[in-house]
Amino acid sequence: MIRTISKIAIASSLACAALSAPVWAATPEDCQRAVDEVSVSGRANYDTALEAQMTKYLNAANTALMQKQSAPAMSELKAYEQKLNEAIQAKKIDEKDGATLKDRLQQAMKCVGSLK
Repeated sequence: MIRTISKIAIASSLACAALSAPVWAATPEDCQRAVDEVSVSGRANYDTALEAQMTKYLNAANTALMQKQSAPAMSELKAYEQKLNEAIQAKKIDEKDGATLKDRLQQAMKCVGSLK
């Protein structure tokens, strides 16, 4: 009986803690940092011609985030993702490095997607 009561007490206290904990909300600045991480990682893997082309999308995404416009930022990140996939397929970027870039890009896209 005491064991059951203590289990219920623990469960209810955990539920209260979960409900009262503040929900973390991303800010445009958080997302800009995530996009910057993609940019920094990418620069180490691009040749000069590809770098100019790829950073164009990331710069546009950051500009949209500065203006608090998440939809255009997401469009630019999706365009970057498409070009990244093309560069990986064309062997302009190593697959392992491309996978790292894709992971960072997904984090940035999740951040932008969470903005309201």
